[in-house]
Amino acid sequence: MSTASLDIKFKQSLPKNLISNVIYFVLNIAIGLMLVPFFLDTLGKEAYGLIPLATSITSYITLVIDSLNTSISRFLTIDLQRADVKRANETFNTALFGSLCVILLLIPIALAAAWYAPVFFNIGGQSTTDVFLLFALIFGSVLIRTWSSNFMVTLFAYNRLDLRNYVNCANLFMQLILVVTLFLYLGPSLVLVGLSYAGAAIATLVISFTLSKRTCPFLKISPASFLRSRLKEIGGMSAWVLINSVGLLLNTQISLIVVNKLFGEVAGTEYSLAALWSTLLINIAALVTNLFTPMTYSYYAKQDREGLIRFTSMTIKIMGLSMALPIALACIFSPQLLTIWVGEEFAHLAPLMWICVAPVILQIMVSCIAPITVAYNRVRSLVFLTLPMGFLNVILALLLPNIFDIGMYGVALAGLITLILRYGVINPLFIASVIQIPVFTYLKKMLYGIGGILVLSVAGIALLSVVTISTLPTLILAGCGIAAAYLLFVLNVVLNPEERKIIRSYLPGVCQRRIPSWVL
Repeated sequence: MSTASLDIKFKQSLPKNLISNVIYFVLNIAIGLMLVPFFLDTLGKEAYGLIPLATSITSYITLVIDSLNTSISRFLTIDLQRADVKRANETFNTALFGSLCVILLLIPIALAAAWYAPVFFNIGGQSTTDVFLLFALIFGSVLIRTWSSNFMVTLFAYNRLDLRNYVNCANLFMQLILVVTLFLYLGPSLVLVGLSYAGAAIATLVISFTLSKRTCPFLKISPASFLRSRLKEIGGMSAWVLINSVGLLLNTQISLIVVNKLFGEVAGTEYSLAALWSTLLINIAALVTNLFTPMTYSYYAKQDREGLIRFTSMTIKIMGLSMALPIALACIFSPQLLTIWVGEEFAHLAPLMWICVAPVILQIMVSCIAPITVAYNRVRSLVFLTLPMGFLNVILALLLPNIFDIGMYGVALAGLITLILRYGVINPLFIASVIQIPVFTYLKKMLYGIGGILVLSVAGIALLSVVTISTLPTLILAGCGIAAAYLLFVLNVVLNPEERKIIRSYLPGVCQRRIPSWVL
């Protein structure tokens, strides 16, 4: 296989990756938001609260696999960039069969966790058998999807993130079609929710395998290419990525569990409604920030340190300014969004939305530079700095509600404090030191996103003080007005000509021709 055939065209792939991101963006929002009121109407508040709880628990089960996939993405991308086909096959097969062994070991653990879920959590009047099957099926679907991600890694390595997005779109469609069909014919049931997740995961596995073979035909499934020495190399990094992920989950996913245990299943449902928006915005941003990961590995493989610094500095600034808009709008119009989305009785959760949603701007900006620690194999050093933040979050989540008598708001404040320390201080300073630049370099770039949130919040609050917004049309009109003014200001005042030129060059040709130069 020639070197030319292994050349990865990052810039050429970016437009179609962006288009696929937009498609997945719309579907993710539409399906995710529609299913919540659908479940609330058919299952009720108590039963619905168990669904996000079960899906959040799966994060702990997939930690091992996700950490392995992070490592394999790094090694496989570098192998392909260096045109080492033999080593790429060894990397691929070592990960494929190694992760399969790990999944087989996780199956009894997943079943045990599902078995004790009805005992450990507040389930109200739900059947223990239904709750067990819900957790077991969702756990099973995640294990299937994590193994199928081995085939998705090949798409990642070739920067075919458009195909990855279409696979994820297929998974969303299958979940939606299956759950609605099963509910209509068999009646609402938690078990059927689990079956829809499992069925969609199986379909996704088949699609992932097919696309992987078409994209990378020279990567062959071969047990003979499994190397223990390669597994040790990949596993060493995976272990530290795993530990780092544990700290991240202790910072994020632990909140739902604490709220459920301390304040009951109804409070858990209310908290999940606010937390869903933060998760949704992070996932939406990840559709763009994930585009930067293979580029980061490419810069590292080519030993282009200066190019990496310029690229990552620009991505932090642009992503911070871009995501400040939807984050601020979600906070500003949180009472209206909650009322239109799930009903007026949930509008009182607006302050909780502010606490949960606003600080995710820090996590999103840091995700632009997070691959640097993997590329430079410095995850271990970062773990010792960030893991304590996870334990601190757990401690504060248990203490603050009792100390200040503020209920689940104390859990949210605990997450706010530790998230600021982790993503607003530790990560950007450490990552800057990894590539040996002034430690405040990235932190200064993050001020653009923070400033965007503050400016938009002030403008939005001022607007609401003089204008009453209570219907969907007025909400859309107000949001579009704020967005148009903000984007014009950012594009023409905040961004410099070089940044505007770079952004324009990455857009699809049809967009470049249609967008006036005075806009971008």
